[in-house]
Amino acid sequence: MKTAVEQRAGAWCVLFYVGAALALGGAAMTACEDDDPKQRPRSGNGQGTQEPEEGFDPGTEGPSGPPAADAGGLCGNRIHQVEISEAPNIYFVLDASGSMLSPASSRETRYDRVHEAAVDLVRNLGPLINVGAAVFPLDATDEAPCRPGGEVFPVTPGAPFAERQEGSTTTSRFRSATRVEPLGGTPTAATLAALTPRLVELPGKTIVVLATDGGPNCNGSATCDADECIANIEQQCPEENCCALSGLSGPEGCLDRDDTVAAIERLAASGIEVYVVGIPGSEFYGDVLDRMALAGGAAQFVSPFYFKVDNLDTLGNVLSKIASIVISCEFDLVDPPPEEGQTNVYLDDKLVAYDPENGWRWKSPAVVELLGEACAKLKSGRVGQVQIVSGCPTEVAR
Repeated sequence: MKTAVEQRAGAWCVLFYVGAALALGGAAMTACEDDDPKQRPRSGNGQGTQEPEEGFDPGTEGPSGPPAADAGGLCGNRIHQVEISEAPNIYFVLDASGSMLSPASSRETRYDRVHEAAVDLVRNLGPLINVGAAVFPLDATDEAPCRPGGEVFPVTPGAPFAERQEGSTTTSRFRSATRVEPLGGTPTAATLAALTPRLVELPGKTIVVLATDGGPNCNGSATCDADECIANIEQQCPEENCCALSGLSGPEGCLDRDDTVAAIERLAASGIEVYVVGIPGSEFYGDVLDRMALAGGAAQFVSPFYFKVDNLDTLGNVLSKIASIVISCEFDLVDPPPEEGQTNVYLDDKLVAYDPENGWRWKSPAVVELLGEACAKLKSGRVGQVQIVSGCPTEVAR
């Protein structure tokens, strides 16, 4: 699914300083562009310097940003309408079991911190992603703690770069939909099985980000010995097999390892990678989380194969790392420039030089691709606006 970025129509002039004129008193020749292609500047050699009417220091290497929206109506500079090439679907599956109420700080629970990090990612990446979410369990009660989870936010395009307000944006709606009160068990297998048909039908690339603070359980038919008994695993019971005791057996007492791994394998077989994130509280379950990560086709290269988060302050960085794997740095231009050598790219009003290593390049006559450092900055979620502008000679890395 493609998301259009807001198009701005600007008007400004390009100043070409001519040596002879400068020698005669510092005069400047002004070349203005209007809607007549015959009046547009000829293709440059890629080494000209463009200068906005205001805010430009002649002692610097280049302009500090794109042209103002209106520079006196003298010229019409073209800011291209762009589309994100194949924005991936990032689908959060968030553990909302009772243990997620455990304090993560003096004022926040584990779930608060996971929720906050997910919302930040959605806000920061904007139209680079489509986002959806489910929580598990959903609508659990003390009498029915193992109800399967379900979708709370259908896959939705991220908000445009220029749309930073809250209100009805994707970010605010995502925040509201995923704000739940944790309660109950951890029905991971049943939740993933219920979500699979919906996820498989989504167009484009889809990944699942599964964040949990413990091991899966809630298998109503499970029986287990000490090795698979949650109370034993978490060292809460001195008996040889805690789950043999009355009150500790049942759906919440036994680890649901095999069914959970099988549910993840089915998703992976359908082309949907599952990224497993284990937050504090999940330390006892490293082996099962590793198996889940390997089954999901998105394991890290070395153990731990899942994304282990020891400090929730680093969770945002982990989510950004996962998202960066699938985010595209290509932009399709709806209205490609008519001339070569007259286009520049800006990230948050900062010029990005044409550079096949760390800047940008034309991948085709209608596709701009960010590379190296520029692509990494975009994928980090630290870019609020992308502008692709024609009407001035392309700035090339020196």
